[in-house]
Amino acid sequence: MFPAPSSPPHASTPPPIDGSQVVLIGAGVVGSAIADAHLNAKQGFILADQSAECIARAAQHWSQAGHQIETHRFALSELHAIQVTPGGEQAASEQAASEQAAGQQPTLFIESIVEDLAAKQTLFNQIIQHYGRDIVLGSNTSTLRIGEIASGTEHPELLCGMHFFMPVYNRLGVEVVRAKDSAHSVCSQASTHVRRLCKMPIECGDGPGFVINRMLCTYLNQALLLLCRGSNADQIQRVSIAYGMPLSPLELIDWIGSRTMFRAGRAFTNAFPGRLDASPVVPGMVKRGLLGRQTGQGLYQYDDRGKRSAELSPKAVELIETYRTDNRDFTDADVLFLLAIPMWIEAQGILAEGLIDSLDSIDHAMVGGLGFQSDLPWSGLFTELGSDTVSAAIEQWQSSFASMRWPQ
Repeated sequence: MFPAPSSPPHASTPPPIDGSQVVLIGAGVVGSAIADAHLNAKQGFILADQSAECIARAAQHWSQAGHQIETHRFALSELHAIQVTPGGEQAASEQAASEQAAGQQPTLFIESIVEDLAAKQTLFNQIIQHYGRDIVLGSNTSTLRIGEIASGTEHPELLCGMHFFMPVYNRLGVEVVRAKDSAHSVCSQASTHVRRLCKMPIECGDGPGFVINRMLCTYLNQALLLLCRGSNADQIQRVSIAYGMPLSPLELIDWIGSRTMFRAGRAFTNAFPGRLDASPVVPGMVKRGLLGRQTGQGLYQYDDRGKRSAELSPKAVELIETYRTDNRDFTDADVLFLLAIPMWIEAQGILAEGLIDSLDSIDHAMVGGLGFQSDLPWSGLFTELGSDTVSAAIEQWQSSFASMRWPQ
C-alpha cells in the first residue's frame, strides 16, 4: 500500500500588498475568476480590459458586493481600468490612493487575455516600455509556451507562467512556470503572490501543457473516445469520481470550454504527434455552438445559476452518435484503466524531461490543479495496482488507444 500523501507544502501566507501594485489584465470569464480569488484573499488590484462594457459590468458586480471601486487611469491608454479594494477596507483604499499619488506604480502584471501569441507579446512589450524592468510579468496562458511568448519581448527574463485552474475558486494550485530565460527572482515573486492568494504554487518547467494540462489532455480526450465507443456519461462520472476526481471529465470539459479545449488539444497533438487519437467531438462542439458552461450549452445544459442537467444535452447526444465508432461494453475497471493509465504515461515523460522535480510534486499538482482526492496519493493507485497489472492493461488496449502506448 502506498503511504498517504503529506499535506501540500505549507508556508505562512504573505500579507496583502497595496492594490495599486497588482494589475490583472483581462476581464473575461477566467480573468474575473482570478480577480475574485484576489478579493477572497483580501488582496486589492487594478483590473484592465479593452472592453469598457466588461469593466463596467465588473465594477457594478463588485460594488454591489460591497467592494470599493475607483476609476483608474492606466498607462496603456487603450485599456479601461478600475482599482478594486476588498469591501469594508476604506482605510486601505485611502492608503492606496495616497501611495499612488506619491508615485506608487504596479510591480506585478497577470494577463489572461485572448490565447494569441502576437497579442500577448504586444501587451507585455507595452508594459515593459511604460513601467520599466522592475516588474514581474505573469501569463495565465494554458496553450502557449512561456518561452515562445517571452522570445518576442524586449526582456524575456521578466516573464513566467502563472496558470490558474478552473474553477479557480476551489482549485488550490497555480502553476508557476519558469521558461529558459525566466529570472529566478521573477518566479520567486510569482510564487509568493500565489501564496498571498492562499493558494499553492506548483513550480514547474516550460513544456507543452506544462504539467497538469499535459496529463489532462489525455484524460479528457480519452473520456470522449470512450463515450463514442460504448461507455456512457453515467459510467464515466461514476468511475472518475471513484478514481478521485471531484467531477466527471465531461463536466470539466464544459468548465474549460470547447474552444479552449480545442486549442489545448491542438497544442498537444502538435507537440506529441501520434500520442493520442484526437476525438472529433471537441471541434464538433465548437462548430455547433456547444461552447460550455459559460454559455449554458456544452456536453450538458446549465441553467442561469450554473446548475448542470442530469443528462447529456440532446445536441451533445446527437453529436456523439455522429462520431460513434463502436458500441462495446466496458467494465468499470476497463474505464478506470483507460482514463488513468494515459495520465501515468504522461507523468513519466514529464519527470524524464525534468519539468517537475518528483513524483510527490506531481501528486501535489494533481490535488492543487485538478482537485484529486483519495485515501492514496494519485501515484499510489499505480503502486497498488502493481506494474504487472498496469503492463497487462497497456498490452490489452494499446492497439485500440494510442494514449495507452509508451512513447517511442
